[in-house]
Amino acid sequence: MTSQPRVLDTASEWLQPALSDPDGDVVLTSPYLSYVVCRSIADAAIGSSRSWTLYTTLDPFAVASTFLSVQGMMLMIDAGVEVRHVDSLHAKCFIVGSRGMLGSANLTGAGLGSSVNANRELGVELDPDQLEEARTMINAWPSRSVSKSDLDDLAVQAKMLPKPAPGVRDQDGDSGLLDVEQLLADAREPQRSLWVKVEDGAPDLDQWRQEWRFANPGSKRGDKWIGEPSIKTGDLVFMCATGTKDCYVVVEVTTDPELLPEDYVEWAARREGEDPERWPWVNRTRPRLVPSSLIDFKYEDLRGGKKLPRGSRFRLSPEEFVAGVRVLAQLPTEGFTRHKADHPIRMAWSPFVSQDEAHSR
Repeated sequence: MTSQPRVLDTASEWLQPALSDPDGDVVLTSPYLSYVVCRSIADAAIGSSRSWTLYTTLDPFAVASTFLSVQGMMLMIDAGVEVRHVDSLHAKCFIVGSRGMLGSANLTGAGLGSSVNANRELGVELDPDQLEEARTMINAWPSRSVSKSDLDDLAVQAKMLPKPAPGVRDQDGDSGLLDVEQLLADAREPQRSLWVKVEDGAPDLDQWRQEWRFANPGSKRGDKWIGEPSIKTGDLVFMCATGTKDCYVVVEVTTDPELLPEDYVEWAARREGEDPERWPWVNRTRPRLVPSSLIDFKYEDLRGGKKLPRGSRFRLSPEEFVAGVRVLAQLPTEGFTRHKADHPIRMAWSPFVSQDEAHSR
C-alpha cells in the first residue's frame, strides 16, 4: 500500500502484481467475468495458502451475452476460489491482503485494460481504514455459495433465452435490430453451416464492410488440387484475427470455393511473400454484422474456453454462434446487409490496419 492512494486508469497494472503474491486473503467483486481473466485468477489461486472469494451475480442474460463466463467460474471453483452469488451486484472492488482498489472495472480484459479495445475506466487505491470498511460491507451482503451444479443450471437458463440480451442497440432506426434478428433467424436454417475463420494479422473492420473474400489452404496431388473446403454459399462465418484472437465480425459466404480466381492471384502478386497456391481456395463474402469498433471478445470466449488451435477454420455450434452475435450486437454497428437489394452499406474509418496492410486469407 502506498502512502498516498493512487488514482488508476488501468486496473490490470494494479491487480496482476497484487494477485501474484497476496499478503492476505483475497476478496473480489465483479458482476461481469471473462474466461481469460478467470483463468488468470484461477492460476494464481491454485496452491495458495490464502482464502480466495469472488462475489458476482448469476445472471443468465449476462451469460448469454458472454459477459459472464460459466467456464471461467468453473475453473475458479476447481482452483479453490469460493464463488458467491449476490443479487443486483454492481460493485467492482478488489481486496488483496493489505491492499485494496475500488473502481469501475469489471474482471474482463476490456475492464482491466488488458484488451486491444479497452474501456475507459477509473479506480482508486483504498487506504487501510477504507479497505477494512469495504471488507466489512462486502461480508455483510446477503449472499450464497455457488456450486458447479448451480453453474450448470445457469448455462441451461442462458441457452433457453429466446431473444437477444437486453441492451442491443437499434442504431439504424427500424433496421438495426431487425438485421440482428434476421441474422439469428438465418443461422437457424438447416442448409447453412456456421464457422469461425482464422485470418493472419490484426483485426480490420473496414475490410469486411464491403464485399470481400477469404482464402483456404490446399495442396496438389500430381496435377490435381485437393483439400477443397466445405464452406459453401450461404454459410455464416465469424472472422477471427490471429494477431489478437479477436472474433470481431460476421460475414455471409456468397460463393462456393473458387480455385485461384484471377483477381485473387493478381492481388497476391502485389504483396511481398504472398503465395496464392498455399491458400488457393477462395470464398467471397458480404458483411452481415460489423461493429463500428472492436469489443473484447476473444476466440476463447466464442468457443467456451477452448484455446485457438492450429488451423484456419472450425465449425461453430448454434449456441456458440448465437451467443457471439449477441455480444457484437451490444455495439453500434455499421455495414449490415439485408436481403433487400436497396439496403445500403455504409463505410466508416477504422483506427486499425488498412485493407492493403491486412492479410486476407
